[in-house]
Amino acid sequence: MALIDTARVRAELTKVRRTKKAAAKGKLVETLVGYVFGCVPGLSLDDANVINVYQSDEIDLIFWNDQEADGVRFLDCPLIVECKGWSGPVPGRELRYFASVLKDRGRRNGIFVALNGITGDEADLTAAFYHSAAAQIEGVQVFVVTGAELSTLVDSADLVGLLKRKLLELTKRQIQVLKSG
Repeated sequence: MALIDTARVRAELTKVRRTKKAAAKGKLVETLVGYVFGCVPGLSLDDANVINVYQSDEIDLIFWNDQEADGVRFLDCPLIVECKGWSGPVPGRELRYFASVLKDRGRRNGIFVALNGITGDEADLTAAFYHSAAAQIEGVQVFVVTGAELSTLVDSADLVGLLKRKLLELTKRQIQVLKSG
């Protein structure tokens, strides 16, 4: 278990909120997420801002995942992470696009860091939550992590636990949707 410098995380989140330019915000979020996720045993940042050969897609962060017992062995290797430092909730079309990027690359899951959350109501599966459920029907799980959640992490076990809870929540939600549908 690696400790996460909570003061650093909170300071970087504050810096993101104070930054006005979108590109600068994005870089700050990527740096922060690279640091936090890099604390997890078995995860190492391989590359950032990777543009495909067709110049049509960019992946913010790619982590190698050794899938260690105390790490995130339940997530893909490589693990793809999208970072959004938007000043408000991120709309569903962005989450849906990320789910398509994952599916096109044969990934079962990926992390969508949206500092101010995503649009819609989780209980009613509206807006971005609908797109999350739709992606899951197609075999892709998108784990949404917020800035508020990042600010509470003390060590790598906290992040692993958060992602485990998100996996369980997604699975339960899918079962509930199938029952009601």
